[in-house]
Amino acid sequence: VKTSDLTELEVAQVKLGSSVTLRFDALPDLALNGTVEYIDARSVERRGDVTYTVTIQLNSSNDSLLWGMTAAVQFEE
Repeated sequence: VKTSDLTELEVAQVKLGSSVTLRFDALPDLALNGTVEYIDARSVERRGDVTYTVTIQLNSSNDSLLWGMTAAVQFEE
């Protein structure tokens, strides 16, 4: 899973190996756990914000997930 909307203030709090919980708009009863696998060092300007892409490796999958589904990502401290 890739999230590409973390601002520079948010990405500074994210660390490699951090735990992540994902919830999906289309599957509200599904929550999956994962780990931060990669943090892109290059920023992208999006709608006036400096943003970064973070890649998350899921610990498990679910057959109901489809490419392009929207997910809310919660980074654990």
